[in-house]
Amino acid sequence: MKQLLKYLLFFCLPCLQLSAAAAELKIAFATDRPPYCFRQDNLDQGIEIDLLRQIMGQYGHTIKVSTIPKVRLIKAVKEKEVDAAATVQDDKDPSLYFSDPYLEFQNMVISKSKQAIELKSLQDLSRFSFIIWQDGWKNLGPEFEAKYRPDTNGSFPKNYHQAFNQLSQNKMFWADRVQLIIIDKTIFQHHQRLLAKEFNTSEALTYHDLIKSKTSYAVVFQRAELRQQFNEGLKKIRANGIYQKIIDSYK
Repeated sequence: MKQLLKYLLFFCLPCLQLSAAAAELKIAFATDRPPYCFRQDNLDQGIEIDLLRQIMGQYGHTIKVSTIPKVRLIKAVKEKEVDAAATVQDDKDPSLYFSDPYLEFQNMVISKSKQAIELKSLQDLSRFSFIIWQDGWKNLGPEFEAKYRPDTNGSFPKNYHQAFNQLSQNKMFWADRVQLIIIDKTIFQHHQRLLAKEFNTSEALTYHDLIKSKTSYAVVFQRAELRQQFNEGLKKIRANGIYQKIIDSYK
């Protein structure tokens, strides 16, 4: 049913004509981040990929997926290895073209209830070991960045751990190698189901509501006209309901 919905959505939007001619666009996505980006049954799929296909497909573009480590996304665009990179934060580089925000992650601090951990603020994290996504120290505000950014030798505080991908991040939490996990709630719940045969993922959990604001992400392009098409196409699929249908198809 999910696959049928995706194909129907792809073909229901008319192609529009703008300055950037229809082309195959090579777009970089972070490696293995289900349900946002993953490979299954030899198909690249996920919320991010489906949104990019829908938005840019309105202008006749097709998408060639390239999966790379999260830390290389913006660099790959700067070095012209790809036409765009999905789900990045604007680094204010004037040579690149960052889109309007297209995804928001609701990051949570989660512990196992049996540990009876009490947290009142992000400052309390210093008392516990935690696992976050790659370069996560950059994404949770200036106070968090100042506390957990690497030193001049590239070393992090002892309680801070970051995973190469979010499967590894979730495995470390369920294997009790860390006390806390900081993660988007949708990604966590997806892996909770995925890892149920390997770990007891039915353990009682405590969700610590420390991160009040959602983290917004954009797409970065090499060319201004592609960024313009993306922004306009994003508005269209939000207005006609297709955006939410894609999100809901992965629940």
